[in-house]
Amino acid sequence: MAHPSTRRAHPLSVTPIAAACAALLWGGGAMAQDSTQDGAPSQVVVTGIRGSIESSIAIKKDADNIVEAITAEDIGKLPDTSIAESIARLPGLTAQRVAGRAQVISLRGLAPDFGVTLLNGREQTSTSNDRSAEFDQYPSELLGGVTVYKTPDAAMTAAGLSGTIDLRAVRPLDRRGRTIAVNLRGEHNGNGKLNNGWSDNGGRASISYIDQFMNNTLGIAVGYAHLDSPGQQKEYKSWWWGDQNKLPPGNEDVVGLKGAEVTATSRKQVRDGLMAVIDYKPNRDVRSVLDLYYSQFDQKEIMRGMMWNSHQWSDVTYSNPQIQTIGGTRLLTGGALVNLEPIVRNDYNSRKDNLFAAGFNNNVKLAKRWTLDSDLSYSSAKRKETTSETYAGLGPAGSHVTDNNFQFQIPVGAGLPRFTPSVDFTNPAIIRLTDVGGWGHDATMHHPIVEDTLGAAKLSAKHEMDGFFRDVQAGLSYSQREKSHEDVSQLYALKNNRAITTVGSDIIQPTTSLAWAGIPGVLTFDPIAAIDRYYDKMPVDTDVAQQDWSVTEKQTLGYLRLGIDTALGKVPVRGNAGVQYVHVNQQAEGKAVNNGVITDIRGGSSYNDVLPSLNLNFDLGNYVGDTYLRFGAAKTVARPRMSDMRAGIQAGVDQTTRMWSGSGGNPKLEPWRANSYDLSLEHYISKGSYVSAAYFFKDLKSYIYNQQREFDYTGFPNSSAVVPLQSIGTINQPANGQGGFVRGIELTASMQLNMLWNRLDGFGLQASASGTDSSIHPNGPGTREKLPGLSGVVANLTAFYEKNGFSARISERYRSAFRGEVTGLFAQRAFSEIRAERQIDVQIGYEFQEGRFKNLGLLLQANNLHNQPYQTMQGDPFSSGAYAPERYTTYGRQILLGLNYKL
Repeated sequence: MAHPSTRRAHPLSVTPIAAACAALLWGGGAMAQDSTQDGAPSQVVVTGIRGSIESSIAIKKDADNIVEAITAEDIGKLPDTSIAESIARLPGLTAQRVAGRAQVISLRGLAPDFGVTLLNGREQTSTSNDRSAEFDQYPSELLGGVTVYKTPDAAMTAAGLSGTIDLRAVRPLDRRGRTIAVNLRGEHNGNGKLNNGWSDNGGRASISYIDQFMNNTLGIAVGYAHLDSPGQQKEYKSWWWGDQNKLPPGNEDVVGLKGAEVTATSRKQVRDGLMAVIDYKPNRDVRSVLDLYYSQFDQKEIMRGMMWNSHQWSDVTYSNPQIQTIGGTRLLTGGALVNLEPIVRNDYNSRKDNLFAAGFNNNVKLAKRWTLDSDLSYSSAKRKETTSETYAGLGPAGSHVTDNNFQFQIPVGAGLPRFTPSVDFTNPAIIRLTDVGGWGHDATMHHPIVEDTLGAAKLSAKHEMDGFFRDVQAGLSYSQREKSHEDVSQLYALKNNRAITTVGSDIIQPTTSLAWAGIPGVLTFDPIAAIDRYYDKMPVDTDVAQQDWSVTEKQTLGYLRLGIDTALGKVPVRGNAGVQYVHVNQQAEGKAVNNGVITDIRGGSSYNDVLPSLNLNFDLGNYVGDTYLRFGAAKTVARPRMSDMRAGIQAGVDQTTRMWSGSGGNPKLEPWRANSYDLSLEHYISKGSYVSAAYFFKDLKSYIYNQQREFDYTGFPNSSAVVPLQSIGTINQPANGQGGFVRGIELTASMQLNMLWNRLDGFGLQASASGTDSSIHPNGPGTREKLPGLSGVVANLTAFYEKNGFSARISERYRSAFRGEVTGLFAQRAFSEIRAERQIDVQIGYEFQEGRFKNLGLLLQANNLHNQPYQTMQGDPFSSGAYAPERYTTYGRQILLGLNYKL
């Protein structure tokens, strides 16, 4: 299989296209402005794709801060099927796919932990193990738009170091008239039915209602969205690669695959979301808004497949080995494995997420140009998960009942390896339940539970002024967040003293085929029924006690902010300057584990920060048309990962040295801190056309990574007979360490092509490209791992047509290789080297403009059009510097056909 050293990924052609569009647009600005001089154009209300683009550009242009924005094309109709997909098309933002869905967002090369997600301006809890939002929890049909703040200001009491994503619901009093919108979609997954009984078809539906009452003083908006989405996943994964492969002499340097797995996973993903807004404005001076949001996401999946272990200390040897030199490394690319003991897997997993958010805002205008604003909010998230594993095969580990001619072929170019067993692994007479891997148990079941709550209150006052400062604003906020994580790990042993067991015919199901990877199939059965019937519980596994923790944060924040509206010579300047004072008190609980003995442990700390910020917007219209130069500078923070803040420690006393050593969390962690600088030049040509170029630099004063440090174990339980020499020992735990910079350039162009030629009316382009690099070593000085979430090149290109009811759009999103955070063993945090990927989405539609079907729209969408694989490579290179492939996963193209209707 090809290696990165020999086959380098190239960015999209979108980068030169973006540059070309920028040049055309900048140069075409004068022509566009001159075209309106002969007479005032008639006013036209633009909706749909072009209306969304114009609204988004208006938000960006009018903001004091440097922002990006998305607005819905119509009620309940954002541009993509997922809010994460829409956000990922903005300059400098990228999405990471999880189970085939865009789920988490990185801003400007920094991992999701460095950003903050808001709903209607309020920080949200998360079902993830830490702070980062999982955006597939938020139905795009219920949102009116998204604003991404790349620079903060003092009035933002919840803001991220990398940026802030604010999901916005509609405000019903900002609209006029009753609106009812219905959306229906049928969905099909192109990978087909991989497991019997699991469909490749699904659907989604939504309804939105907006109305005003009592002389437009009371507005109500209600929306409901239902999702039933099929997931069908084909995956190959290598375990690791190495030498010492028991090959003939002279081949000691040959690198071979040390284990792998081939699996077929089917999912059923059901989400119900409900959003409501009550907007009350009895007069021009008082406005009260109540926001409510609730969603439940229920996911179930079945995974069937085969895995095997061919490492050097087993009895596995090779016949007919095929060796090729790739990138300076001699790889074992084909042959047959002898004495292999493959493991048949039948796993069932389920997960249920519940999110709730409520906010109540009151805005009162007083005499003498004073305004008071109060805001109360509450957010909660809960995740309950079950992951199970069962094992079957030819016999228990070391029984020497093996496959002696397991053939493999690993392609030099792109594509999946091929594996061909010589044994029928679908035969229940020879494939039986047993501990094939020698892991000391015959099945497992984990039950992770995450709970997260956040309550906040904010009070502010603003006074409007004349002169250099247009207003002064001061405020105070308080928030308390509590997050907990626990994991009950249950091991199972087969009955009758772990006797090898045949699966009953009544729970055997039609065979799952793995023929796409060369394996005809594996024995397929109901894993939950098998665990209930054939297994007994073993003692609770104490190794996962470190996963039981809770963290409480209390934040008090005061701020002063001055709005700026002045001029520098002939250049109007507006913006804001301010400062925040933040006090945080944090407390954590966890488990102290020593030789299997578990006790409770606590710890905590507090810290203060002073955070100044400045945003300036220079209007250069007197010199260069409708052009703005923006500058932002701020000291920003991102609070640590909550799992890193856990108080849990696993430690013991060494029998030889009689010294303490251990590992665990750090409840005294302080946040990431950075000085951030932004510069953006924006040229607006028309309501729907602009170009911009931006540069940012973030100087992180420290970075949190695992370090070996001294630690005082006074009071730590010691269940062993070894008496330590002293209480001071060592611990490996997250700590604030050396920082570095993250910097980048962002280029953006949006163009409606009738500006260049009238016959292109209805056609348009949007393009963006960003380049980012960093000096930070996330595992500490001297290490080489990349910053998680950082892609050197990110690019997006969208071409669209919209006229006379017809619409069409094709979008391509590119992201260069990056180090991503993934779910690892036992649902814990792990990292993977994710290769470059590009995804193409297509959408065509027609909306009736008149007649009995007026406002009825038909839509066909194809997402992930070319079934772009999700590919990773191993984290450590061979001695030659070459990397080996680790994972190759396809999720299938997603086809949606449906209709929209608005009353």
